[in-house]
Amino acid sequence: VLVTSRLLPSDTVFLSDRPTSAVLLEYGSIGSHAALFTREMGLPCISQLPNLLTTVPDGEFALVDADAGIVTVRPREEHEVIFREKARDKEQAFYLARERAQSPAVTKDGVTIPVLANVGCRDDTEKAMLNGAEGVGLYRLELAYLGRAVPPDIDELLNEMQQTLEAAKGHPVCVRLLDIGADKPLPFLKFMAETNPSLGRRGIRLLREFPALMNVQLRAVLELCGDFDVCILVPMVTLPEDVLAVKEYLTNLGLELQMSSLPKLGAMIETPAAALSAREIAKHVDFLSFGTNDLTQYAFAADRDNAAVERYFNDAADVIFRLLRTAHDDAPDVPNSVCGELAGRPEHVSRLLQCGIRTLSVAPPLVPIIKEAVRNSTSTISSM
Repeated sequence: VLVTSRLLPSDTVFLSDRPTSAVLLEYGSIGSHAALFTREMGLPCISQLPNLLTTVPDGEFALVDADAGIVTVRPREEHEVIFREKARDKEQAFYLARERAQSPAVTKDGVTIPVLANVGCRDDTEKAMLNGAEGVGLYRLELAYLGRAVPPDIDELLNEMQQTLEAAKGHPVCVRLLDIGADKPLPFLKFMAETNPSLGRRGIRLLREFPALMNVQLRAVLELCGDFDVCILVPMVTLPEDVLAVKEYLTNLGLELQMSSLPKLGAMIETPAAALSAREIAKHVDFLSFGTNDLTQYAFAADRDNAAVERYFNDAADVIFRLLRTAHDDAPDVPNSVCGELAGRPEHVSRLLQCGIRTLSVAPPLVPIIKEAVRNSTSTISSM
């Protein structure tokens, strides 16, 4: 069990190569990128444990129940018995779900809901496909950039993408352009320090300011199209002009490379402004994908990495579902999906479908459970 004060997204890159069973943090929130990445790896993670480093001796035995948010240090025998029983029950439920995971997830009223996976590396994709994912709904490029002194060139990035997505060949894959900023700084852009980075240059805002970064990514993705069924997702869209900038860049590259067709282009809806501008944004894209983690952060003005305001960070609040439903109703003919953490919580799947969501993308370990949740839901769009 790794015990530390805090965990940056760049730190999680190294966890997959180590025998880590769980992560305990003094600081952090459930909506942070570090928490997100540990969940994608299937690692139990509990944060906001004050004085952890001074109260938990190195080498002690501990039971980590991340579902309940409880850590038991030096457990008594009866605690261990209860813990192991709960772990066995959860494992059994997972295996039952996994037995059916290779079959489509069809709602009670007969609607098939594709369940895809959010990935960042080759291990993620392999786990996702074994767990029944029907493709990659969100491929994060950040791991190819974090911790590097210089950015990857086209060949390096293409090679990284090919290795990461190899297990998903033959299935649809959605590559999100680099979403750097806030708690994910790039070492080679040190001058990018901002007073409030969450409200500053991140995602497409940064790429528009540094077109060389966008150029490398788009060229690598277009090369990837030769072997994969690829679409492109633009992060941190706020205004229609954000996707128009990418669309223009993509069109010019397609002409330069003499491509007969270009990959589908999607907008990531992560701000209230984007959700409320869905009608205009949808005119320029092929699909919408909701990042509910950031949508919650900006809707409630609560930094997802600030545990002090975590009481305001509620991605299952009515406000979030109203934004999803409003965006759907304003652009009903445009396919939409959710790739945020909300899609990975079985208890909310039914309500997402009732908002018009027709594709879910979740952490690889969650695919079988979410497919089961879909099978127990109806897809009828509810009245607001």
